[in-house]
Amino acid sequence: MSFSEKALAAYQNGDLTQAKKLVQQALQQDSDDELFDLAESLTAAGITTESQKIYQSLLKKYPQEDILKVNLAEILISDDQIDRATDLLNQVQPTSSAYLSALLVSADLYQTLGLYEVSEQKLLTALRLAPDEEVIQFALAELYFVEKKYSQAATFYEKLIKQGYQEFSGCSLTQRLAAVYAGAGQYEQAKTMYQQMSLASLNAESLANYATVEVELKNYPAAQKIITELLASNPDYSPGYVLAVQIAEHQKDYQSALKQAQLGIGYDPFNSRLYQLAAQAAVKLNDVPQAVSLLQKGIERVEENTDLILDCSNLLLQDQQYQDNRDLLTEHKEQLNDEPLYHWNLARSLEELDQIPQALQEMLSVYQHYQNNAAYLKDLIQILRQGSQKQLLLTAVKRYLQLVPDDQDIIELEQELGDWNEN
Repeated sequence: MSFSEKALAAYQNGDLTQAKKLVQQALQQDSDDELFDLAESLTAAGITTESQKIYQSLLKKYPQEDILKVNLAEILISDDQIDRATDLLNQVQPTSSAYLSALLVSADLYQTLGLYEVSEQKLLTALRLAPDEEVIQFALAELYFVEKKYSQAATFYEKLIKQGYQEFSGCSLTQRLAAVYAGAGQYEQAKTMYQQMSLASLNAESLANYATVEVELKNYPAAQKIITELLASNPDYSPGYVLAVQIAEHQKDYQSALKQAQLGIGYDPFNSRLYQLAAQAAVKLNDVPQAVSLLQKGIERVEENTDLILDCSNLLLQDQQYQDNRDLLTEHKEQLNDEPLYHWNLARSLEELDQIPQALQEMLSVYQHYQNNAAYLKDLIQILRQGSQKQLLLTAVKRYLQLVPDDQDIIELEQELGDWNEN
């Protein structure tokens, strides 16, 4: 038994220390072919540190062997050594037998970096060289799917299915094609695809997509059945609870919506969307205190909680809890200072607390942002009417009437201000 074989056996037995020693012995005594096979096996098993050492050793002996560069580059990419990987891949010329592999690895690299156009160019070049290569067809399908270019993605998924593939690289092509149809808004086609599969055969993402399709088609009982299956098999899948809440809301079953949101929070206490949905359901049940309490819990738990704070602020204002709203916004002043709604909501509380100059200052600080918002302008007018800046009030009134020309109260106010201006 070669040292390479012994090293693999040691890894399989979990003896990592011995395995590393055997890899070093293999580098010294095994043939290059045995080392190459060992490196491939280690990479496939996710043991990239040792396989990287082997490829680097072989590349020193065979600097013109492009497949070594490609394989090493693939490992370097997974290790975030992008520059080194790119340099190796760029050394592989179109005349090389490893060029096709280099194109595929390069495409994967650029897709990971979000450079989708470059990735597409690499794959299309590969497709021209090997038009019947299924790996390239699948890679293009996946790239177009990520880019939401659903028509192009469907072309390649359908082609692979026609060639007899049901799965590719662990991906169900039928489920993926159904998701493509759904993404393109072809809900009936997506539903037809999903109906060809049993619910038990669908993964969590596909079940969620299937339920979404039924929601889009307004088949809420069917969507509910799918979500029930999803949450029974994947109770910690938080997107499922988001869908469950939305389905209940469509059916105006706000008690169930609240319950599903709370169940979801139990599994995923850091999901901002679930707190928002729970609060919305509580409001529909005329339970504003519970809605506020839910949002406050979310604010405490969720790291990116700006939306939750502003939602809570809106509810406190709705419930006329002006001091509580001011306290909430003041507590998070530094975090919210760049949020226009923070200043508007704070101004509304300050006005009700008879702090008119401060309220006006907050309102004017976001005038440029909200100058086309009639509700904001109405609040600004209300604050200005309590002060002495008549010219500014007239400007706000004129701007408001451009948006709401039939507001009789403000029309009368404009006339009063016009008389004042003439005098």
